[in-house]
Amino acid sequence: MRKLAALLLLSLFPSCLPYSMNLCLKGGKVKSPSLLEKEAKPFADKGFKEGYFCYGYAFLLEKKPEKAIPFLLKAYRNGYRKASLYLGKAYLELGDRKKATYWYYRAIEDGFINREFFRVTDYISKRELDRLYALGRRHPVLYLYLGDYFFRNELYDAALYYYQLAIRYGFERAKLMAGLSLYRLGNKKEALNTLYSLYREGDKKGAEAIALLIEREADLLGGCTVLNAKTPKEFVRKRAEVFKEKKELYTLSAKFYRLASDEKSSLRALKKAEFYSPTRKGKELLPSGLKTGSLSYRELKELCRKGEEWAEFLLAEKRGKGFLKAAEEFYRAFGLKLKQ
Repeated sequence: MRKLAALLLLSLFPSCLPYSMNLCLKGGKVKSPSLLEKEAKPFADKGFKEGYFCYGYAFLLEKKPEKAIPFLLKAYRNGYRKASLYLGKAYLELGDRKKATYWYYRAIEDGFINREFFRVTDYISKRELDRLYALGRRHPVLYLYLGDYFFRNELYDAALYYYQLAIRYGFERAKLMAGLSLYRLGNKKEALNTLYSLYREGDKKGAEAIALLIEREADLLGGCTVLNAKTPKEFVRKRAEVFKEKKELYTLSAKFYRLASDEKSSLRALKKAEFYSPTRKGKELLPSGLKTGSLSYRELKELCRKGEEWAEFLLAEKRGKGFLKAAEEFYRAFGLKLKQ
């Protein structure tokens, strides 16, 4: 009788559920995870999928993913499909990207469309890609997410294809990213036409959004070439290409900031562009007060990937005399002082 009463409470009178549990099931913001844990436990003890879910969700909010997973799994296996999304989050918090990827993908197949799968996965199989393409007809935002995935992995032809699909469904950001994809493919004229057409369709806010996107793209460009270059000569060639493209992107960003009447941001972008110009003279490459021996190899790699040129220089030093000499000559050619 008690189980029947609880079932009626869940199915017929959701507004009569305990407050935090009601929020949990409706997707609201739960302010007290401990209260949710207390409220959901009786329902979990009685074997209700909603109880399993909210009990596991409470542990997740309490930053206890290892305790959340068993109850989220029970919720999912008992038919509460939304639990797949939170299983992905729980496994990601535990650092298990493989299982997180699996559950985020299951969530998409269950109709809970999420961007996290595309951010976490290292590889999308052909079977998964075919399935995502088919699901995109009902959930076209998946085309935008696929575009982002391929763009992040520097597969710009594929990125452009999915961005163009997303454009058909009215996703404005897809137009911005299509323009950047064209730019990275070397079709700069068409890229600029795409970006300018987007600006003409909107207002100054549109130009500001474009400028910010281009600036961020320039910030992330490079990927720490010293780690992948096989020879010092290849390192110098790749750095020269990166410097040239960064200068062009920052200059373009400044242009759109001016169209948005944001002179302060325009000057910031131009200052960044100046760093990557051979006319830049007298700037110290290494930050003042930096203790070069205080950073680990791993920390230097992370800083280098974030665009810190001085970290790239220090990594070149760690790769040997040939790379160090090449880096010194390269950065001096751009007017940068090298403090040892």
